[in-house]
Amino acid sequence: MGALLQRKTAMILALSLSLAISLVVLATDTELRERLGTTYWVLGLAIIGSILLVLAGYVWDRTLMDRLREINQQARAQGTLEEEDSQNQTEEDEDEFRGSQDEIIGVARQIERMAQSLQKMEASYRGIVEDQVDLICRYKADGTLTFANSAFATFFDRKRKQLVGARFPVLDQGYPQKDFQGHFLERDSFETELTSPHQNEPVTYQWTHRAIKNAQGEILEYQAVGHDISDRIAAEKALIRAKEAAESADRAKSEFLTVVSHEVRTPINAVIGFAKLLRDTELAADQVEYVNNIQQSGVTLEGLIADILDVSRLEAGQLEVETMPFTLRDCIDDLRQHFGPIADQAGLKLNIKVDPNVPMIVNGDQARFRQVLHNIMGNAFKFTEQGSIDVNITCARGEQIDNEGICQVRLFAEVADTGIGIPSHRIRELFKPFNQMDTSSTRRRGGTGLGLVISKRLCELMGGAISVESEPDIGSTFRFSVAMTYLKGDSKPPVSS
Repeated sequence: MGALLQRKTAMILALSLSLAISLVVLATDTELRERLGTTYWVLGLAIIGSILLVLAGYVWDRTLMDRLREINQQARAQGTLEEEDSQNQTEEDEDEFRGSQDEIIGVARQIERMAQSLQKMEASYRGIVEDQVDLICRYKADGTLTFANSAFATFFDRKRKQLVGARFPVLDQGYPQKDFQGHFLERDSFETELTSPHQNEPVTYQWTHRAIKNAQGEILEYQAVGHDISDRIAAEKALIRAKEAAESADRAKSEFLTVVSHEVRTPINAVIGFAKLLRDTELAADQVEYVNNIQQSGVTLEGLIADILDVSRLEAGQLEVETMPFTLRDCIDDLRQHFGPIADQAGLKLNIKVDPNVPMIVNGDQARFRQVLHNIMGNAFKFTEQGSIDVNITCARGEQIDNEGICQVRLFAEVADTGIGIPSHRIRELFKPFNQMDTSSTRRRGGTGLGLVISKRLCELMGGAISVESEPDIGSTFRFSVAMTYLKGDSKPPVSS
């Protein structure tokens, strides 16, 4: 402050001195006074007035400064504490000012770094967007484009400057969707077909549309990204055509098997029938053996044809189960009479037990239940050379009874043998079509491998399931269940079999 006052005093004195010198020069120059005339006196008075004004201003400033010093000294004299507090406050203000100044400089530098980072991010973003093969654009709420990447401009064969301000092409196809107020949805996904000016075939694009918002949540504009899915659409159509062709071929195969099975069954039945008639005539011992072989082969072939027909019907979904009342124990007795002589001939022991709790009369498909049990028992005899075959039939009765007195019952059948058993890695393949345990060229046991497949499907159709447990050289146990009904009070007291 003192240095400033000294500089101001020096300037005032220099100005006053220069004016005084000018006045002296005017006063001493007689020739100039005569030449100027009246102007000489006016100019002299002006210089004198200027000198007085400068000196008066200087005196006024000096007086004001002296007065301020006196006031300051009086304020200091009123209390040292106030002066110290004021001095401390001043220092704090100065420190705060310096801190604020440093903080402002720091914020400015941070803003500068953020601006540089944003520039780098924008450059990176633009590079990524420009390198994309997808069509990327932005547009306003009225549908006019504000940005389009190179792929978008290339597809429509236009410069980006020409596209900006133009209408988003997919709007003519009704996309993106709008709400009831006529505004674009904030997010949407849709497919459109577009044709490029330099292409003849339309291209299918999957579009992703979303709103671009500011920090306050206000929608600024919208962005759409279109991905070419033409190859995927073509692949899907090809798969559909292949699937339809396969289904058509499968239906044709099933229909062919059905027709052939029916056509073959007629002559087979004739062969079996005539073999029976021929066996009842007078024949030599070797002729009886031949006839028996013919009849047995015919029966085997008939069973094979029946299995093929059942498989074709199951695959075509044409096989249905019936629900009719039948005597379960009579069905079991038929199987005992069929397999009894086979067991005696093979030297095996056949044990069939029916739990007394099983209803005498049940409602279900007798033929299909008998077929499943027959297939499983047939496999047991086929793969058992010594020991026994045990068949157990049990049930679980439901507690609910409908208005007509019908009750639910689930039948359980278990067939255990002491045969060769099944390796663990082959069990999961048992229920696949045409799977056989013995696939060698010299195998001793025949069959097509369809019996278990048919049995599994039939159990499922009758509301049940089938499973197997087996150990090599020990034996196998097959279990299956089916859902049936019975009429309460319409069966005779259980009789032990």
